[in-house]
Amino acid sequence: MQTVAAGMEITGMCRSWTLHNEHELWVNSVEFKQDESSHHADFVFVPDDKFSGEDGIWPCADRKYDFFSAIAAGGVLYAQSTQAGHEVQSFAPGVAFKLPKHARIISDIHLLNVTDAAITGHVHLEIQTLASDEVKVALQSFHMEYDAINVPPHQSARYTAHCDVASDYKKVTGKTFSPRLYFLMPHTHATSTHFFANVLGGSHDGESLLDLGAFDSAARGHQFTPPIDLGAAQGFVFGCEYTNPYDQPILWGTGKNEMCELFGFADIPSFFQSRVSTGSPAGMDGDVPMFTGNCNNDVYPLR
Repeated sequence: MQTVAAGMEITGMCRSWTLHNEHELWVNSVEFKQDESSHHADFVFVPDDKFSGEDGIWPCADRKYDFFSAIAAGGVLYAQSTQAGHEVQSFAPGVAFKLPKHARIISDIHLLNVTDAAITGHVHLEIQTLASDEVKVALQSFHMEYDAINVPPHQSARYTAHCDVASDYKKVTGKTFSPRLYFLMPHTHATSTHFFANVLGGSHDGESLLDLGAFDSAARGHQFTPPIDLGAAQGFVFGCEYTNPYDQPILWGTGKNEMCELFGFADIPSFFQSRVSTGSPAGMDGDVPMFTGNCNNDVYPLR
């Protein structure tokens, strides 16, 4: 249970649950509910010898927690759509991803109360699992983001990431990047006016996967049934457009700043994350300046 004052933003805190599971768990769905004014939370799983300490709520810095080292050690369990109060991340029967034995669930806490009254509430997370002999398709998560956001005051801008994952994936794992895509989840903040994700390369090159309008607090996760076969694809193109109403630039970050992220699940054997750290001008679309960048890809060994 947490309380956030009127107009207040809280960051820098984490929460954890240690499962004490003696066997692997195959997760088919995650249901999320919250009434604590949660703006966005990334729920990850790690071995229970990582970020050790008493479960509950604690300062992230006390255990040197950060999202990227956590998913490198484990993986993504669930990512909340911005401000969503109820959301279900689910897969078809027989489709699941693995939580290893002795797992710990951790999330960052980012509360944002835009009302004029204090809010007290909590988070409820429920995991539905399958027996191992029920699993027909094993999924793995992935994560991509465009970091080089800088929207000038009272202007718009569009940022597009080109994430050519295939060659790095083959180099690290020895496996061809040939996923079937089961789930995507975008993440932006309040000044986002457009989010898009397309296939990069192969016979589906340019095919739209997500095409979303202005930010709202709706659940934005999308399940692909049947899954999309990206067997010849190189990766993904995704991006965000923003309109800045403020007197200061919008950068990457919390508060009035922005993020441009894409989470997903596919039947790939290894986790990867892709990041654009430096963008370049890419012309104009009418009066909207465009920027683009190529992703740096971190692919982790087979799990």
